[in-house]
Amino acid sequence: MGTNLKKRILITGGAGYIGSVIADLSLRNNFKVRVVDHLWFDKEVPLEYSHNPNYEFIREDLCREELLDGFLKDIDIIIHAAAVVGDPASKKFPVLTRLINYDMSIRLIEKIQKSEATGIIFLSTCSNYGVSQGMANEESPLKPLSLYAETKVGVERHLLDKVKNLDWVICRLSTVYGYSPRMRFDLTVNDFTMNAHTKKYLDIFLPYSQRPYIHVVDAAKIIIQMVKDFERVKNNVFNLGFNEENYQKIQIAQIVKTFMPETKIELVKSGYDLRDYKVDFSKLRRLLNIRKEFTVVDGVKEVLNLLKSGLINNPEDKKYYNTSPDLGEKECLLN
Repeated sequence: MGTNLKKRILITGGAGYIGSVIADLSLRNNFKVRVVDHLWFDKEVPLEYSHNPNYEFIREDLCREELLDGFLKDIDIIIHAAAVVGDPASKKFPVLTRLINYDMSIRLIEKIQKSEATGIIFLSTCSNYGVSQGMANEESPLKPLSLYAETKVGVERHLLDKVKNLDWVICRLSTVYGYSPRMRFDLTVNDFTMNAHTKKYLDIFLPYSQRPYIHVVDAAKIIIQMVKDFERVKNNVFNLGFNEENYQKIQIAQIVKTFMPETKIELVKSGYDLRDYKVDFSKLRRLLNIRKEFTVVDGVKEVLNLLKSGLINNPEDKKYYNTSPDLGEKECLLN
């Protein structure tokens, strides 16, 4: 791969919640890393790797098609993490969601096909399953219930049906949690832990709905392993997670309560988020045999310790949420 020993990686959205952890692990694995990120949420340019000759950061908008060729120069593998992420954000910013998650992604794939890159790892979501009957595997029907999932399904179908001269991997991620340099408190485990710590109160909508969870570091490790074993895993769809990490929302709340027993939990049987899916990760285990490092219990403890440390003084700051009020749709459309 490439003319030198180092794998050359482009990470779109590489300063985001998942992307920043992938970037860190890529450097630890001696990859050459180029990050392209618009920094919508936290405007501070990440400086922790500025001294590292293997790291290049470009603050730019992927919607600017005329720049894509430059981003792709001298790159082997693209990890495409840039997106408007999550159902609430896609509902609040529908035009931007279609533009970034689908239109820009298709243009990027077309550019990659004309480049010298070996392939793309596309970060999708288990939300694509919507509501599943039994354990959803990679062959299960996709039933997206949100614009976010619809756009991810659209890009998946493009890769599966229309791309003939480019190798790819589709990664349907579990719901992530845990500490990241671009911290988020709008993810279930992080959100429940933060609210129990600051308000001593949780209201759980549709408490018995299920979904899988994965620590952001475990997710990043799997993706790094896929870069290393790209020839082995290419042209496959994978659910990213672990079978034993499927939980009901009420189970997450009960775990949180074990650390903060004074937390009051109120169950709300209605809600707009109707997703309910339990996912099978046997294919991933069979091909890569990766073991998890973290469980939800570890994640709750980690986030609670972060909050207690005082390193984050205001977890309600808008930069920790993907529905940030200043994330205007015009920002991307005008640049």
